[in-house]
Amino acid sequence: MQEEFDNIIELVDDEGEEVRFGLIAVLEHEGDTYLALEVLDEEDTENDEGDAEVVFMLVTRDENEEDCYEPVTDDDLNETLFELFLEKLDESEEAEGENDGEGAE
Repeated sequence: MQEEFDNIIELVDDEGEEVRFGLIAVLEHEGDTYLALEVLDEEDTENDEGDAEVVFMLVTRDENEEDCYEPVTDDDLNETLFELFLEKLDESEEAEGENDGEGAE
């Protein structure tokens, strides 16, 4: 995937290294907000088909009301979020297709 992103999020991993993510989508599920992110800094983030991996993070708030991001580790929740992500992606592509046809005579 490795496309240009308008929204870049920089997080610190378990080893204290800064990792950059591109924001792909914001998802709502059962009252919680999740981010669909693509890792930008690592070269080996693509799967065998050449597609980038999508990482999901739960958005929470700390005591100072600042956003915190927690990785989703539950496999069932990851699968549900991936399905929601694909639906949102399809809707976005359909909307772009409709917009491409506007104004053409």
